[in-house]
Amino acid sequence: MKKLLLLGLGVFISCNQTPTGDLSGTLDENSIEVQMTRELMNKYVEGKFDEIADMISDDSDEFFFNSGKVSKEEWVSAVQGHHLLFDDINNDTEGINLTSAKYNNGSIWSMTWFQWTGKGKYTGDSVKIPVHHGFRFEDGKIVAAYHFFDPSLLDREVKAAEAANKTSQRVLGLAELKVNRGFTPVDVEEFMVRFSKFVRETEPGTYDFGYFISSDGNKVNLVEKYYTSADFVHHLNNFEQSDYAKEFMTLFTLSKVIIAGDASDDLKAKAKAYGAELRPQIGGWIN
Repeated sequence: MKKLLLLGLGVFISCNQTPTGDLSGTLDENSIEVQMTRELMNKYVEGKFDEIADMISDDSDEFFFNSGKVSKEEWVSAVQGHHLLFDDINNDTEGINLTSAKYNNGSIWSMTWFQWTGKGKYTGDSVKIPVHHGFRFEDGKIVAAYHFFDPSLLDREVKAAEAANKTSQRVLGLAELKVNRGFTPVDVEEFMVRFSKFVRETEPGTYDFGYFISSDGNKVNLVEKYYTSADFVHHLNNFEQSDYAKEFMTLFTLSKVIIAGDASDDLKAKAKAYGAELRPQIGGWIN
């Protein structure tokens, strides 16, 4: 009996020991960090962004939206921008899971999971986005913020706002090409595999790059999209300075070229060399 009591006492003590290791620690759903995080989330809904800025350290730059790193000013501006795009913003319609962790390495984090909701001012769509964010605290200030969420519904509202306000910087290259005599669809496809790889590896500002061939193999249409006019100019310079330019013009004859969107003066100058027609945006949106 005595042995059983000692065994039971040993199990009880071992189960209540504080775990060791830098990333072990204690959770507390009533900590000051939890209270501050809840206060920040309430201020966000209320649009009190100056007060939010006061809660964040000026001496840190560890702020992220998914994989995108931003400054403190960019972080505050981004969350403020949500209110320019959405009405009825809320972040606790289905309850907030919020706690803090004090790790053995000395760091303190608050961790939150919730459903963000809002109604688009431009699309009129009601959206719901699952969100997780973590804030690290030092000396009563937030010194790091990590937000993880699917940005596609926010991006859609941004596109709708740009369309309504005619502020999109994105530009498109549209063209019809004639496949020159002696070349087959196999030749076209083989070239496009190599050319597409080149563009993907050297042009971060080219975000869509599609070529489409007719059923008889004699014509190809291209649709190229760029974040800015500068990205389009970079593409053209990149193309012209490569070995692909000569190969492209041997394979194709340009039948018609259109540059659509708000083209810069530099892009307009480039367009002349290709006989391109310029068409500014009049409606819709550009993905």
